[in-house]
Amino acid sequence: MTFDLLFNRRWPKSSLANDLAEIDATSYSQAYQSLKKRAPTRPHGRPYLGGRTGYPTTEGKTNRREEHFAIAMVNLQNCWLLPDGTRFELLDYQVPLKAARSDREIGKIDMFGVTEHGRALLVELKVIGHSGGPSDPPPVALLEGLRYASVVEANLERLAEELRGNFGRDMILERPDIVILGEADWWSRWLFADEGAKSVLEEKAKELSQALGVSIVFATLPNTQVEYGNRSKAPRLADLPRLEYPHSLPRSAVKAPNGLETDPRQHEALLQTTWWSYAKTLTEDDLDGHERSGRPPVVSPQKPSLNLMLPCDKRMALEIEAEIQKTSRHKHFGSFRSSQAIAQSVFGAFKAAGRLDLLSRIPAECGRPAFGGTSLETKLSMEVHVQTLNEPRPTQLDVCLETDDYRVAVECKFCEPVFSKCSRVVSKTSEPPICDGTYTLQQGRNARCALSEIGVSYWGFIPELFDWSATQDLSPCPLMPTYQIVRNVLAAVVDTGGCVDPSKGHAVFVYDGRNPAYKLGGVADFQLRQATSACRFPGLIRRVTWQEIIRVCQNSADLIWLPKEMNKKHGIFPSP
Repeated sequence: MTFDLLFNRRWPKSSLANDLAEIDATSYSQAYQSLKKRAPTRPHGRPYLGGRTGYPTTEGKTNRREEHFAIAMVNLQNCWLLPDGTRFELLDYQVPLKAARSDREIGKIDMFGVTEHGRALLVELKVIGHSGGPSDPPPVALLEGLRYASVVEANLERLAEELRGNFGRDMILERPDIVILGEADWWSRWLFADEGAKSVLEEKAKELSQALGVSIVFATLPNTQVEYGNRSKAPRLADLPRLEYPHSLPRSAVKAPNGLETDPRQHEALLQTTWWSYAKTLTEDDLDGHERSGRPPVVSPQKPSLNLMLPCDKRMALEIEAEIQKTSRHKHFGSFRSSQAIAQSVFGAFKAAGRLDLLSRIPAECGRPAFGGTSLETKLSMEVHVQTLNEPRPTQLDVCLETDDYRVAVECKFCEPVFSKCSRVVSKTSEPPICDGTYTLQQGRNARCALSEIGVSYWGFIPELFDWSATQDLSPCPLMPTYQIVRNVLAAVVDTGGCVDPSKGHAVFVYDGRNPAYKLGGVADFQLRQATSACRFPGLIRRVTWQEIIRVCQNSADLIWLPKEMNKKHGIFPSP
């Protein structure tokens, strides 16, 4: 049996139902296995994943609507749902599979994603063409999905390695899911007037799914306009699309990999066990003496530095201790929960070791370098007050990385379940809050935002970076849940002259990879994706785990102690 069946492109609309009925699942399954055995493998110098910028490679007018549509969808960094409720995210687009020019019709995966369980997911996208044409028929899309899945399955280990190296993500080595995603008009033009073809297509896809043990899902995108991009302008969709599954097939059950915590109580229990085990290595006088159930260890107020993780090297230890002045320490700095203490220990260690260049090797979850192109000349500061936003109480950056022309604003999280929301919608007294959570004229104000009313300049910059108009009513206010995230973005790219330049910086958010709030579909994850999906500039918002950061320490003689201390104290060990 050859794999030629998977390359059939002749599906006349006039006989579509009859031709679909001729599909024999056994034969196509054998063709899948045959292609898998002979699948090309790209040379190691030509990777599958990563390297895409979020911008098209073409300038000027283009008719490549499908490509721009795919780039825009990946740039959204949204959390999507499959019919059974499984969450997934799209990480890359136009993923090449050819190893040589002779690999006929192997082509590129329109979009590559990963489910919350770590399973690869391939999306074959079909939209109405730039000139209004209906594009390929559904059977072609289905066979393309099967071809690509076969090649991917043959190269799973390589793809998992690249996903880990380029995106900091883990992938299980199992057959990928396939999603055939079409615009509503595309589906309608092929199947609206032919109920027979639609039912046969669904039945044959079900047979193939069962024969191969692969999930095949048909999904519909509401018709939407795509704003074409170029090398300096990212493509955008007019509306945030929602996937619909009018022709969906049931997916085979998948299990989460071992160690995937989804219950916040499990995360807290894990931390408490680890913390109190570590606390036993301290003396009674080292702690504040207020031990009780559910409370983390807290070091003595007279010994706050005991909450830092420090090396044996006295010079480095002193430099790490001095990185944050005592007056800038948070109220609960002595608690083992303190994200500030972790940030000082970790980033202070990189600085004291003279290895800020290692930060450039850490991948963000979007595939870009989490901290940009750091070098030995990069300047690192902690607890930096931002003076460019006209705030009564200036935003304070946990960590700031700067070169002459670039700034990285780093926000560090640990146990926090959410990002801080706008304080104007929360009343700290019995009085009504200053804002009702909408971006509207209210309570006698002249400005829609209570912060704008007192001169804070957020909304003077937001429309340049996000799809949020400052001159229209917005309900709810998009800044309410994304407040802390947006402030860090503005801190990174607004200069002292009040100019915005998104090419001059980005914000990165660091978190514990075990914290369910930041996992796909978690509360903090949702806040980040709200901001990212509205952001006009790919890569302006990045995220990375503590686990991924300390992974680069393992090959540095001056930092090899840090992963060991993180594991002993917090149970955080390097990503594999």
